[in-house]
Amino acid sequence: MFGIITLKGDCTIGHLSECMTSLKDSFSKDGVVLVDTAEVTKIDIAAIQMLIAAQKESLKNGRELILRKSDTVKRLLKSMGIEL
Repeated sequence: MFGIITLKGDCTIGHLSECMTSLKDSFSKDGVVLVDTAEVTKIDIAAIQMLIAAQKESLKNGRELILRKSDTVKRLLKSMGIEL
């Protein structure tokens, strides 16, 4: 099975609860989860922490997490020295 979670626009702490719920639901039923951030225009450390936690959780449960990154997400990850 394949689950897709699409994040758009402002991906900051005030907007993460819905995304976290979607991630948890996807990991409970889908083998591969694609998190699409191609349309994210703003992201903060809380969202990055959520993506790191999601990646760790997927590995722990034998799932695959694929992250499609927007330029905004790529720049922030690079500036923080994080590879996802």
